Amino acid sequence: MLQSKKNEVSYFQYSIFSNHKNKVSHFITTRKGGVSKGTYQSLNLGMMQADPVDNVIENRKRVANAFGLSLTDFVFPIQVHGTQIITITEKDRGKGAFCLNDAFADTDGFITNVPRLCLITLAADCVPITFFDPIKKAIGVAHAGWKGTALKTPKFLIESMGREFNSNPKDIIVGIGPSGGPCCYEVGQDVVDEVAKTFDPNNVIISRSGKTFFNMWEANRITLIESGVMPTNIEQAEICTITHSDTFFSARQGHGGRFAAGIFLL
Repeated sequence: MLQSKKNEVSYFQYSIFSNHKNKVSHFITTRKGGVSKGTYQSLNLGMMQADPVDNVIENRKRVANAFGLSLTDFVFPIQVHGTQIITITEKDRGKGAFCLNDAFADTDGFITNVPRLCLITLAADCVPITFFDPIKKAIGVAHAGWKGTALKTPKFLIESMGREFNSNPKDIIVGIGPSGGPCCYEVGQDVVDEVAKTFDPNNVIISRSGKTFFNMWEANRITLIESGVMPTNIEQAEICTITHSDTFFSARQGHGGRFAAGIFLL
């Protein structure tokens, strides 16, 4: 991944998207560059927590400005660790950006082909996943915590892009973002049992020093490949938010804030 900063907003981008700079822009925000305090310091973009709304709106505006957008160009979900994917149209521009009342409820993924409409997913140890089809000029974002990963949420998004935009999975480029990594994302037997319903545990469950860890990066990569995405079209950030909680919000490290993955067509 590539790290950059604009107007004090620090963010990461995937190298795999660099050949399409004239078609699409995207970002993974960090904790740095905002106005929030305490456990939300400083670029918290989530409204589900106790951070004052005015702080969150200011932080969101800073991200929008850094990419030449208005906050009214953003769309935000209320995530529930499920598989619902919503197709975003022009009339949806700005929903969820300033308050939760008009955010998309029970939603863990967005897709669109509308230019300059920025799709957002929020995370703090869960996996943010970014999608781009350069042939059909369509994009998507998905949120996959351990539940969404076990449910194979990326598969539902790939299928939605196929139905809505006639996307061929072989053309879709995907970035698997920073999240709790296989080094640190410890789980209990209840999670192992759920994961075993859809994955071979030998491929994604790691036992080490009497503890059990879930490799969400590999599980989501497997799902993408099973869905028809080419392995060479997948980039993994391989940045653990639990280890690097100074850079990214981490719920397991006690942070209240959320960072974002965003993508929009030019």
